[in-house]
Amino acid sequence: MSAADVEIVKELLERMSAGGVDFALELISEDFFVEIPGELSAEPDTYEGHAGARRYFEGFDGLLEDVRFKPVEFFDEGEAVLVWLILAGRGAASGIEVEQYAAVLVWVQDGKVVRMQPFADVESARRALR
Repeated sequence: MSAADVEIVKELLERMSAGGVDFALELISEDFFVEIPGELSAEPDTYEGHAGARRYFEGFDGLLEDVRFKPVEFFDEGEAVLVWLILAGRGAASGIEVEQYAAVLVWVQDGKVVRMQPFADVESARRALR
């Protein structure tokens, strides 16, 4: 993990929080891949490329407003950036603030995010790298 990779991940999270996925696409590779596991979502799925990134965000429509990705801590894991973060938002119907913690491994190549792999906790993410 380089300091530049951490900065790219920070910028990606800031952009997604401030303006949604379209504001962040220039930091996401066309070869992007993420699989959201069942323990982190009622609707686990795989998302690929820019279309997949857009589809992921569309999943919040009508359910969650003001979606934000708030990094808590970054860890040096060698080949990937590991970020402990909070996915926060407000229920569209209820107005209730919600938060979900996740540990996300992020791989950066040539200045763009190529892969993300979320986990329920930091130790699970670290075990996946071994």
